[in-house]
Amino acid sequence: MEQLRPILALDVGNVNIGIAISDKERIFAMPLAVIKRDGNEIEVIKNIITEREVEEIVVGLPKTLSGTIGPQANIVLDFLDELKKVLPEVKFVTWDERYTSVITHKMLRFQGIRSKKERKIKDKFEALLILESYLEFLRRQKREEENG
Repeated sequence: MEQLRPILALDVGNVNIGIAISDKERIFAMPLAVIKRDGNEIEVIKNIITEREVEEIVVGLPKTLSGTIGPQANIVLDFLDELKKVLPEVKFVTWDERYTSVITHKMLRFQGIRSKKERKIKDKFEALLILESYLEFLRRQKREEENG
């Protein structure tokens, strides 16, 4: 059986990038970090990939409600192009993240986390939701293959 490696999820915003990571078995997803978009973000992501032996990155793609690529999604795709240039050995997947910010806001509110603290941590929880839905997709896909 081949040895699995963690999957990283990115929630790319204009100011910050939220990062979440799976365990090696790809069962659990955990919020990892929020990094600033200050010109060093690609180097920081590259270091995380090396340290954690990541082989796949799922990037949240903020489509419009009608499912089209809007201005924010284009910003994410441009950033993804930059990442692919410096990380050619990594598999990249884009993932529809239309409702992650709404779900994250409600989840943090439910836990009693208010706006000032929420702003500091929301990005990594949005990445967490992206990764959890992607891992669930992979599990469903595997079940379907096994059941033929």
